[in-house]
Order: sequence, then C-alpha cells, then structure tokens
Amino acid sequence: MADRKSFEFKPGLRLPAIYDLRTIPLRGILRLRELPPLPVQHDAHDAVGGLVDERMFANDQYGCCVISAQAHNTLTFEKFEQDLVIPIKDQEVIDEYLRQSGGEDRGLFLSLAMKEWKNTGWDAAGRHYDIYAYASVDKPDHNQVKYSIYLLNGVVFGMQVFETDMEQFKNNEPWHITGNNGQFLGGHGVYGFGYKDDDSVHFVNPYAPIVSSDGYAKFPTMSKALTWSEYGLNCMTWGEEQFMTWEFWDARVNQVYAVVDNRDAWLGKDSPVDVNKFDGYLEEIAGETNNGFGCLCPGLSSVLQRIKRQ
Repeated sequence: MADRKSFEFKPGLRLPAIYDLRTIPLRGILRLRELPPLPVQHDAHDAVGGLVDERMFANDQYGCCVISAQAHNTLTFEKFEQDLVIPIKDQEVIDEYLRQSGGEDRGLFLSLAMKEWKNTGWDAAGRHYDIYAYASVDKPDHNQVKYSIYLLNGVVFGMQVFETDMEQFKNNEPWHITGNNGQFLGGHGVYGFGYKDDDSVHFVNPYAPIVSSDGYAKFPTMSKALTWSEYGLNCMTWGEEQFMTWEFWDARVNQVYAVVDNRDAWLGKDSPVDVNKFDGYLEEIAGETNNGFGCLCPGLSSVLQRIKRQ
C-alpha cells in the first residue's frame, strides 16, 4: 500500500460474531507437556525464509478482508512448504469473496468463511486449496495465541474498528488503547503472523514542555507521556504490517482461529499436537447433521487447518 493517509476503511466482517459449538478447541488437541518454550518474540514471515508480503488483495476496493486474511495466511504456508511466494491474484480474492457473499459487497461471517475454506476450498494461483480443518483459539489466553503463531504459522482473527484505530493506522502508529475510541466503523478480518514480548516503552516526546494558561512551561508526568510498549502482536492488514498491543487485542478482537498447513508434520510421538485425538473430533463432527450454521452460541473454539492440492 502506497499511502496510509488516503486509505478509507471498508467494513468486511459482518457482526455480531457467530460461533459453532462443534468447533474443536485448540486446548483439547495440544499435548501441554510436549509444548516447547515460547521464544521472547517470533515472526512467521522470517521463520519461513523471509517472506515479504505487501499485498492489499483488493481490500481497498471491496470489504473482502476475510478472504484477504486467508490469502495472506496461504502465502505464509506456501513459502514454508514450497519456498515460493505464490502469485495469488487480486481477482481470485474478489471472486471468492463475491461467491461467498452472494455477489454483494456486504462482508462475511468469519466462522462461516473458515467452514467454507475447509468444506469447499478456493482457487488461487492456479491451484485449488482447501484446509484440513479449522478451530478457534481462546482469545484472552495470550500464550495460546503465541503458540498458534510460533507452531502453526499464524492466526486469522476478527476485530472491531473505531475512528481512533484508523487514525493510528494512517499515522503509522501501533494500535493501542487511548481514552477515546471515536465512532464505531465496523468489523475487520486480519491475519496475525508475529508477536513480541518486549516491555520497552515508547513516549510522546516526554521532554517537550506544555505551556499552561498562566504562561508557565510544565513538563508532562510519566503517565501522560507513556503511550505503548512493544508487547503484543504483528498482523498484516491493508497491504501493511501493523503492530497492536495486547491491551488493544483484548479490547478489539472477538474471534480467533489457529491454522496448520500440514497434518503429516504433526504425526510424531513427541508432537505437541495430538493428531489422533484431533482426527477423532473431526470424525464426530462429520457425523453430525450440518444445518448450515451449526449450533450458534457463544463459546470457545479451535481450528487446525491444512492446505491440500489437486
């Protein structure tokens, strides 16, 4: 994206978030004793060999953020597996978005788009891609989110966007909570690819004096000067890398899905993912009657995904 300043937000996530009770919980398929220690920071783009991802995927023309996030996620998977940046076209993202939206630019439900990715798949870069399965992460559990990024190459999540968030984006600022949200603008689908546990803080020029009404110069207190720490998550949105603090994550994000690209990679006895248990869940789910939406109710879910080629 060339100019953040001129970007206009297009809502692409239909609210409210909906949940399917049958979705497999990530905590249910992780072997906790086998989990490796989390590094202080991790970047999936670096981990797959230095992926440079600056694609808008038509999200400046359509509210196709959910499919754009899916495309960003697919780029990471294929860079890891093929060591190639596959040429996903904007039109392929638009076509898949309009297919799922019924031809209207009205946004998508993230949970239903994940189900569609698994059951039907989509055509991109000259191939057909679908996923092995999908699941939602426990959003308040930051370690679950970090493990999904560290082990599974990322998360796809839905969030709410307010005026101050767009102002921060246009000003090249990390997303962080302020005292005023401004007007609610809509929902947004995003791909998260990295995290940092750096507690160093950033200040808004703490040495600049503030001139009071009586003409005397005063210096801001530490609490007023402090703005954010580098303790949070990196995501891809609107063709840009965007950092958000965990405080912002807790306030804005309402659904999170973890992603895996290759089931066979997790079949070892020391694997942190219990694939046999996972397959059992999938078999039970497949035996249930699919009423289109499933059981819609608030709850925690988890998703492992695999891309299969034809």
